[in-house]
Amino acid sequence: MVKIEKELEVNEDSVKRMAESVVQMHEKVVCVLEKPSREIALDIVQGDDFINHLEEEINDQSVRSLALLSPVASDLRKVVADIKIASELERIADYAKNIAAFLIKSEVLEENVMAYAAAMEKRFIEMLKETLKAYEQRDVKAAFQLPKKDEGINQLYEELKQNLLRHPNETLVVELFEISAMLRNIERAGDHTKNICEHIIYMVKGQHYDFG
Repeated sequence: MVKIEKELEVNEDSVKRMAESVVQMHEKVVCVLEKPSREIALDIVQGDDFINHLEEEINDQSVRSLALLSPVASDLRKVVADIKIASELERIADYAKNIAAFLIKSEVLEENVMAYAAAMEKRFIEMLKETLKAYEQRDVKAAFQLPKKDEGINQLYEELKQNLLRHPNETLVVELFEISAMLRNIERAGDHTKNICEHIIYMVKGQHYDFG
């Protein structure tokens, strides 16, 4: 019993370390959106390799726990949840990388676009941080409530798209598809954070829940 508890603790520490790094990537995205910096954007892109390494480490630790320690049901759920949460975090890191890559190759976007994107990112980061706190505290109530925050991110996304469509700047209208694709990364990051809430509920309660 002591052995499995130690393995679970090691795994959770790795998940937390991965989560902190993912949050930092998105915080850097906000910095680049508010004050364009090719250096910081490149740092975000390069940081994705570290996240991928951590996911592999968590998966290896989890497989070792499953293979050697025969965990009971609640411990088994914890191992499975950590694997899934690590996978979600890896995707969320990819979205930060995608935004940074877009900003590296793009000319400076209109201030209105950058402001909306930064606002979306800030709301997303707040949601992600609170979700990770729910993971640490095994807070099922918060895990049920937090997915509602994703609606605010989606609302900003749709609002900006409509503003661009009405915008007199023909260049921005032509670039609408690429700008929308960049912003979709933030929207999808929110979706994966909702998935983490689902995994928290499963980990604690053993119940499968789908926030859609």
